[in-house]
Amino acid sequence: MTADDLGLSAGVTRGILEAHRRGVVRSTSLLVTFPSAEESTALALAEPDLEVGLHIDLVGGRPASDPSAVPSLCDDDGRFYPLPAFTRRLFTGRVRPAELAAELRAQAARARAWGVPALAWDSHRHVHLMPPVARVVGSLAVELGARWVRRGRAPQMTIAPRTLALHLSSAVSELALRRTPGNTWFLDLTAARPRLDAAAVALLAMRTGVGELAAHPGYLDDELRRADSLVAEREYDLELLTDPLLQEALGRDAVVWRVH
Repeated sequence: MTADDLGLSAGVTRGILEAHRRGVVRSTSLLVTFPSAEESTALALAEPDLEVGLHIDLVGGRPASDPSAVPSLCDDDGRFYPLPAFTRRLFTGRVRPAELAAELRAQAARARAWGVPALAWDSHRHVHLMPPVARVVGSLAVELGARWVRRGRAPQMTIAPRTLALHLSSAVSELALRRTPGNTWFLDLTAARPRLDAAAVALLAMRTGVGELAAHPGYLDDELRRADSLVAEREYDLELLTDPLLQEALGRDAVVWRVH
């Protein structure tokens, strides 16, 4: 049970920590590319039972590298391109693989400098499952000693466009990621439509294999509104992850760290 976007804003980090302390979250994924990231890291590392992984970012904040060293990833202001522009550039050959690799190394190095082992990897907007990015991630995960890379295969076939697209992208990328373990199935609770309640989430624990559930809990603040389009859903996720029914159904034993 992973809460994504640690470090995106102070309000998001506060929500993630609350979902851990009062709810079922055992893992979180750190964005090192936003102003709140370093302080958020210290707060998360103070929680002895919270696993902190790396949330690779190529479409949100500012690069960990010098922007002049990764120009194919950045706009004229030195920020990453938003997801639609990044996707167009990626699939038209305008993103250089060497610059992707340099930026991923820089993000992992920054996380480790702050005390995060960065053994479990996933990404902002699931960009690591886009096949051209997955080829770079798969190689670097082995080089840098990552022990888990999130897969996006749905627990069951679906026609929901976002979930289906993620499932298919993950299937295509599996060859590139094959040397690093990961989950058997995955569900982004924030993106699931219709939204799942606590009872429906609890039932997912009956599925076979190692599943990863991700969500985006948080409190709204101005920093979040400036940084990300995913806003209103975050307080719903926080309420879901701290629902007493879900805690009673799963307890602490059914939810484990990704790397243990």
